[in-house]
Amino acid sequence: MSSFFSRSSCGAQEEARRRREIRRYFEKADKDGDGKLTKEEWFKVINSSGCPTSMEEVEEFFNEMDRDFDGRLSFEEFMGEETTLEKLFKSMDKNNDGYVTKEEFNAICKNMTAEQVKMAFQKFDKSGDDKLDYREFCYMINKRSEDE
Repeated sequence: MSSFFSRSSCGAQEEARRRREIRRYFEKADKDGDGKLTKEEWFKVINSSGCPTSMEEVEEFFNEMDRDFDGRLSFEEFMGEETTLEKLFKSMDKNNDGYVTKEEFNAICKNMTAEQVKMAFQKFDKSGDDKLDYREFCYMINKRSEDE
């Protein structure tokens, strides 16, 4: 029975080693060091590694993997893992209906006034349903990050 556990831990250790190695390559590819890959960075890495790839193929890959809609890939997105933004959205969406209401937003973001939340929703609630779906939420967070 002890050999079973040692194999399991070996698998976990191997997985951790593999993840560290991928992260090392990811960071090497991230030329500007911002923690995210741009399409240009990925295009350069793929093509310089001897794997001829078109920019169209890179854009297709990014469209599939870029789950926070900022046009770049975080390490978590690259690995197909849940991102910080996805976790934040889920924590705000208290009733798990796929939307964040003003009330749900206010419950988490206590540093914003009701007026600030109202203005943010007016600006980013493109569907006009008085709540933010995940894409609208991402656009709001990404826009805030750009402004800082």
